[in-house]
Amino acid sequence: MNNLFSLYVLNKKQNNFLIFSSITAVALLLIRVKITHSFYLLFLIWNLILAVIPYIISNFIKIDFSLKKYNFKNLFFIVTWLLFLPNTFYLITDFVHLNHTNLIQFCFDFILLLSFTIAGFYFGILSIFSIQQQIQFFYTSKTSYLFTISISYLCAFGIYIGRFLRFNSWDIISYPLFLAESTFNCLFENETWTFTLGLGTLITIINLIYIKSKSNI
Repeated sequence: MNNLFSLYVLNKKQNNFLIFSSITAVALLLIRVKITHSFYLLFLIWNLILAVIPYIISNFIKIDFSLKKYNFKNLFFIVTWLLFLPNTFYLITDFVHLNHTNLIQFCFDFILLLSFTIAGFYFGILSIFSIQQQIQFFYTSKTSYLFTISISYLCAFGIYIGRFLRFNSWDIISYPLFLAESTFNCLFENETWTFTLGLGTLITIINLIYIKSKSNI
């Protein structure tokens, strides 16, 4: 708990925005539940929680691959971060649940889903940015940008696996062989590459814009 409080204090401004955006999204969802008496979109809260995990983990990762600093604990954080990172951007795919014929309901749900997407994306952007900054410090700017681009497309591919193949981050432990087989097979599908390149490009652009904006401050 003390570690989490320290992380909050160190990045108080951005964490306040993360808290505000998350509370706003959840509040809109609770208003929807109150008005419609439907629990249809409550799963969004779980998806948002999954988006918080990689952001927290990224603050414990140390990008220093010298043998002296390299250890199992750090490797565990890196692998876990990679597995959960796609959950931050995954929220954008929840727009598939936007299907009301009532215009007012449609508009409200659009704003609701957008609020969760913004919160999730910001968790992902800040998570990647914290690692990118370390890579830039220990190596080069070119390497850090290559990392950002690569991880953005890997996130898009991970989202495809989650949305269309219906796997979760922990399935690498629960069903490793089935996950590996399904992932390999989908590499030969045009749909996989279309989705990955399309969403990956969007995530890449947003990440690079954020990095550029921070470098100009």
